Amino acid sequence: MRPKEIVAVVLVVVIAAGCLGQHEVKTSKMKYAKLFSIEKHDGYVVVTDSEGRKIVLWRDKKPDVKADLFVKIPVKRVVALSTTHVAYLRAINCSDAIVGVISVKKWYFKDIEEKIANGEIIEVGRARSPDYEKILALKPDIVFVHAKFVGSDVIKKFESLGIPYVACDAWLEEHPLGRLEWVKFFAAFFDREEEAEKYFNSVESRILEIQNAVGKEKVKVVYALVLKGRVMVPGGQSYHAKLVEIAGGDYVFKDLNSTRYVQVNAEELISRAANADVYIAIYMGKPVKSKKDLIEEVPGLAETKPFKEDRVYAMQPWIWQHIHRMDEIVEDLAAILHPELFPQHELTMFKKV
Repeated sequence: MRPKEIVAVVLVVVIAAGCLGQHEVKTSKMKYAKLFSIEKHDGYVVVTDSEGRKIVLWRDKKPDVKADLFVKIPVKRVVALSTTHVAYLRAINCSDAIVGVISVKKWYFKDIEEKIANGEIIEVGRARSPDYEKILALKPDIVFVHAKFVGSDVIKKFESLGIPYVACDAWLEEHPLGRLEWVKFFAAFFDREEEAEKYFNSVESRILEIQNAVGKEKVKVVYALVLKGRVMVPGGQSYHAKLVEIAGGDYVFKDLNSTRYVQVNAEELISRAANADVYIAIYMGKPVKSKKDLIEEVPGLAETKPFKEDRVYAMQPWIWQHIHRMDEIVEDLAAILHPELFPQHELTMFKKV
């Protein structure tokens, strides 16, 4: 090969290498979450939301690429159409950007409650029937929404009105740490990935420590929602089932092949609870104040082992607003199932009834 040809080849390689370097893509692989992804490009980030939409987050220069939505970061004004979205933002100290929230009966975040009272944060209606005029008036950079929960009509309305939204269906993640890992997704909109990584690693470390502490001995657990004559239990592949497993429990409905809630009859609940060690009542809008509340719904529960041995517990009403405190949720459960291992522990996310 002639000297000139060699120089030409070298130049081509150098130029190609330079071009490749400029378009390097770094994918942030999630440990547990399955419903979102993050790709870091040179000068911008591409996040894929739970609807599979590509959202480009850019800082200085809007890139010339294809996407479903472009968002300049860090965002300054956001609307959260779920209390859990507020929890994620609090975890990374970004709740000051919230200008609008879902309307709920009670907020268990004092600062959010105070800002709503003084008008700094506006309530924009229910998740499935938001006040679009209020949202438009707030001029949000982004609206965080549970797309699968609110339904297609709300999403189509957002699109027709030009309201920028992202689908954040963290509630559909089956692993508790998968739900928690969504903190990284939210952090990308605020350019706070490092803070999210540190937060997640800290909580994960504590949960794994608890999981190791409870060992292999399993306590039989009933997890159920009893409301207005209906009995709903989480499926064997659900978030709740995994939570019980991590905390050292043997979930008695683990054979139900579902990631969602499954309706069973009262007889089935009584049968499975008969020889269980612990009964835990799920909170979905109506607090369980005593065992009597549950017995009135399903009288036969009074004769089951957990009720006779006084090992009946219920979720606290604020548990869904504190989903970012997953380590506290797991530690509470572990202390309920294995009190001998956590003798000084005081429950915060659950209570004895």
